[in-house]
Amino acid sequence: MNETKLTAAAVYRNGCIAKRSGKVYLQKGAQTVRLEGLTNGVDESTLRLAVPAGVSGSNVQVEHPTREQQTEALKELAQKVADVQNKIASQEKMAALWEANADFSQKESLSVGEMSAYLEKLPERLEAVAAAITALKEKKAKLDKEYAEAKKKAALPYVTAELNAPADGEYPVELTYRENQAWWNPVYEIHTGDGSDSLKLRMRAKICQRTGEDWAGAALTLYSGNPSVSGTIPEMDPLHLRIYEPWVYSKRRTAAFGGMMKSAARMDEMVVEECEACADAEAPMMAMNAVYSGSGTATKGETMTEYALSGSWDIRTGQEIICDIKTDDLPCRYHVVAVPKLSDEAYLAAEVATSLLEEMQGTPAAVYLKGTFAGNVILEPDMTKDNYDLSLGVDETVKVKREQKKKYTSNVLLKGQKKTEYEYEITVSSRKDKEIPVTVSDQLPISDEKTIVIETLDISGAEKEEDTGFLHWNFKLAPGETKTVKLAWTVAWPKDKQTEEV
Repeated sequence: MNETKLTAAAVYRNGCIAKRSGKVYLQKGAQTVRLEGLTNGVDESTLRLAVPAGVSGSNVQVEHPTREQQTEALKELAQKVADVQNKIASQEKMAALWEANADFSQKESLSVGEMSAYLEKLPERLEAVAAAITALKEKKAKLDKEYAEAKKKAALPYVTAELNAPADGEYPVELTYRENQAWWNPVYEIHTGDGSDSLKLRMRAKICQRTGEDWAGAALTLYSGNPSVSGTIPEMDPLHLRIYEPWVYSKRRTAAFGGMMKSAARMDEMVVEECEACADAEAPMMAMNAVYSGSGTATKGETMTEYALSGSWDIRTGQEIICDIKTDDLPCRYHVVAVPKLSDEAYLAAEVATSLLEEMQGTPAAVYLKGTFAGNVILEPDMTKDNYDLSLGVDETVKVKREQKKKYTSNVLLKGQKKTEYEYEITVSSRKDKEIPVTVSDQLPISDEKTIVIETLDISGAEKEEDTGFLHWNFKLAPGETKTVKLAWTVAWPKDKQTEEV
């Protein structure tokens, strides 16, 4: 039997690739070896065995011990536990016997001297027995713990392989496989400072492993994958108008049946590869139950980013740790954003180039304004746009109000149409002590049909997106200033029809 130790792990957002290292003594020629140390989460189809140049291998198998094999492996330890338990029982019987013999009511033949001598020695004898029992129980507790660990280990799978060595000697081997019970998630923090043109984006990693094995002195590499809270700036959808067609009930029904496809996963053959012996990591092991401040090296690949963490790492099974990955300074433009049609709140935002946030779709982040925690937001950059308003939370020093001033419907007799006129007034006021840039967004409906005519009456100089109907007002507010913009339009459609928003 040959033990292997986990020396490195490539951790993904879901699962990891574990690498185990060990040494085997081989005689010249062919032989079967057994490699131990696997966990119950091993994906057998991904197992690879690497051996040095000159050694050939075949028939690599993952084996699961039978109940008989497990019993045999535990036989010697189980006997030790039983022996200690018997000794404890024997000492307890002895103590009971010493105490029973102290009852002289049925022993009239004993002299007073004999009874006195017995009673004089009894405390010492009982004390010695109690000490022996205590020592035996401590020994049994250690054996019970050892037995429980050995029982768990005896049930674990192991690897067998046929290896052919060119000469007698000790050879390094490596096992790699996918392990499902380990993962990591990015943890983002947004920090604003005294500067007006940048923010700090701090990326950390929360790593968790529940493999059933403690990782000690392991080299870790993280790979990006996929990383949901209040304070997010609401976004509008385009508002289209079309002719409403009442639904007509029909007794005829049609049903479509979709076929279910089943895919059968083919288990790849386990292979033997040539490897180079790995050098032991020299960096000191870090303490557990800590937030690590170390950093790593980031490398962008074809489909994901790799973060190679410096040093070696200890992570107990079931434990979560947090480590620092990187901190970036992002150029930005701070402004206040309001979408009064959807929310009465105003939001402090930092306009950032979307290219800087490409890995953060749907990612939660904690916001710190000059070191003070301000809440959590979800980052959802639209990568089709150049810039993204990164929400820093609700700004209570800016108030916004959207008020409907008019909604009047009339008939246009000569054209056989109905016509509705809409008018809204949006008011924004600042209670800040400095000038601030503000962006207010609203929208005009979009006609999907020629018979629906939309006419813009007043948008107070807003920038309009023709394809979506979105409107944006960009202006600056002085301390204590209030600004009002107007939005008005008309909708005309055939009077014998109805319109609906979609």
